[in-house]
Amino acid sequence: MAVTRHIRGMIGRVLGRFGGQQPHNVHVRLQPEKQVRGRMLLSYATEVYERLLRGEAFDRPHISAWHNFQISRTFLDLGFQVDVIPFNDHHAIPHADYDVMVDIVSNLGRLADRLGPDCIKILHPMFSHWSVHNSRSYARHAALAQRRGAALIPQRLLEPNDSVERADYITCRGGAFSRRSYDYGKAPMLRLPQLTPTAINGYIGRDMERCRNRFVWLGGNGMVHKGLDLLLEAFAGLPDCHLTVCGRVSREKSFESLYQRELYELPNIETIDWIDTLSDRFRHIVTGSVALILPSASELSCGSVIVGMMTGLIPITTPSTDIDVSEIGFSIEEDSVTAVRSAVCAVRDQPAARLSEMSRAAWEAAGQRYGRDKFLRAYREAICGILDLQQPDEWQQPEGEIRIPAIKICEI
Repeated sequence: MAVTRHIRGMIGRVLGRFGGQQPHNVHVRLQPEKQVRGRMLLSYATEVYERLLRGEAFDRPHISAWHNFQISRTFLDLGFQVDVIPFNDHHAIPHADYDVMVDIVSNLGRLADRLGPDCIKILHPMFSHWSVHNSRSYARHAALAQRRGAALIPQRLLEPNDSVERADYITCRGGAFSRRSYDYGKAPMLRLPQLTPTAINGYIGRDMERCRNRFVWLGGNGMVHKGLDLLLEAFAGLPDCHLTVCGRVSREKSFESLYQRELYELPNIETIDWIDTLSDRFRHIVTGSVALILPSASELSCGSVIVGMMTGLIPITTPSTDIDVSEIGFSIEEDSVTAVRSAVCAVRDQPAARLSEMSRAAWEAAGQRYGRDKFLRAYREAICGILDLQQPDEWQQPEGEIRIPAIKICEI
């Protein structure tokens, strides 16, 4: 898509007035290539569309941007004009009726009465339900305070909201744990495959005798929520086992300070901060490791666990990580250092042949269960079912190049 100098200037002026941040009541508008049949409001994020407006390449490897774009592309192909607002903009108020709204967190409940009497409201959650997510995160922090004598501020709390209660449908990419957190509501739930995060493609063989005692933690922000505290304390008592920590630990200074010894001073724990999962370094780490261990408090089919499975790392998780690891991994049934340590020892003590079998099974399961194409086909089918529409001809063709729509920045 060619972006004119005038449009570049306009987007720069709009964003520049607000220090590079989107102001309230400003959103992205996407126009379909066909006759408009209705209006759709998407509460997600606007950055990917802003980048496209500036003429920057589409960041296809970034799973969130791709996910965001394909939701809007689905509705554009069905003939809907799509307005996009940031999910964390809690002030934007539309001044027109919509035929459909899709929200990923909490704006649906806030805006339900302002969308028009016939609007179909769809919740497409990114996390387990806020009540479950927050309560489990608080429990982890309370337990940490008792063990270490320090109460750290939670980093991953969700705003309480009534989006489930106001939704007409829920489209859920999660597993059993996250689906249960939403099934109290009256809205029908449509189950979708989880997306595949970007990772090295292909099974990676490894010498299980040599790497049986080497483990990886790969996580985003919220170190206590993601269970890194439990891992560090567990591995501190397992000097014959090695842990590689891959995550932005340095961004959480209080956590880093509390676990300075475990993170940087013990010979069996290596902390390397963030890592590109397409890099040679990541390949080197996973080739020399047996399992990815992530005892998270609450997830919606945790992406980093799927990344590990895609390389043949055996998953070691809590049920609340929302990945079914039966037959392919190990489940940590209790949120404790002892339970984590027991799971690590159970893997370490398996015969090498059994570890190889589980590694291959984890890789195969990742390919069978998850994927961008699987998600996209299921999502399109679900939306057409909700709206009682036929799938358009565009969807019968191979995806190929991303079809970029007409984009503009405007005020609601």
